Amino acid sequence: MPKSAFPHPPIFFRQILGLILAFFVLGPFLLQAQPSNHLDLSSLSRVQKGELLLSQSRNQEAADQFSSLIAEGAVDGYVFRGLIRAYWNLGKLEGAKQLIADFLAENPDSTEALYGFGYIFYLNEDMDKAEEYFEQAVASDSRNALALNNWGAVLTRQKSYVQAAEKVREAIQLNPSEPMFFRNLKIIYREMGDPGLILADFEYYLGQGASEVANAYGKAVARSLRQKSFQLYAQGQLDEAIDRFEEMESVYKKIGHKSGLVPVYFSLGLLYEEKGDTQKAKKFYNRVLTINSRHLQAKDRLNRLQ
Repeated sequence: MPKSAFPHPPIFFRQILGLILAFFVLGPFLLQAQPSNHLDLSSLSRVQKGELLLSQSRNQEAADQFSSLIAEGAVDGYVFRGLIRAYWNLGKLEGAKQLIADFLAENPDSTEALYGFGYIFYLNEDMDKAEEYFEQAVASDSRNALALNNWGAVLTRQKSYVQAAEKVREAIQLNPSEPMFFRNLKIIYREMGDPGLILADFEYYLGQGASEVANAYGKAVARSLRQKSFQLYAQGQLDEAIDRFEEMESVYKKIGHKSGLVPVYFSLGLLYEEKGDTQKAKKFYNRVLTINSRHLQAKDRLNRLQ
């Protein structure tokens, strides 16, 4: 490997790139997990406040928040899911089950509550009962994306991978902004022995002109590439890590995700700098500044290479 022209040793670049990759993966969660007095809580919905409490392990407060929403009739699938997760974390899942049973007694066709009951059985590893309630939830409302997604998870446990993928793809088309659905679909494809199918899905929707769904698939593909590049970098496979980042660049360009290109270009600059290719490093730092002229780190790296 050529010697880097930059005066810092490779470990320096590994530390910086590690921070970038950590922010890529954990950034939204780190921001969400900040103490509540650092956030503008007024901008959050009541469901989002409940999710925030869950992220901070304030499970009893979260349970109370979701319970009050159900009592008021302000329900959707995420309210029941949040309630169940809070009670699950508290080790009191039966409490959530009773609350939902009481709600179903008065609202027997509630697709959200039927989904919630199915989710409880899923967590209790009773896949037959879970599937029964997920199927009922979808029969009540065919647009219940959470129920379709969890139904797919049940089918995955049963090794019915083709049917599982169909359910999760339906969920994605209904709500392409939910990352959980893409994580489940990638698990299914991996279990099928063909993880590359997620890329095939992306190219299909891109070709169909389904921009919202294609964009969501593109970001899911990019997340997979990012994780792979991190693994390769940690193993010292610098060229292969660069290849994955350049594939990410291609995906982001196809979906027009300009802001996503900034950390990709900065990472490529660092990788090429560590490799000793200062010309390519400067090229990518300049690309960062073309998109974001106030990117201080890119300016600093570029000045050091002049």
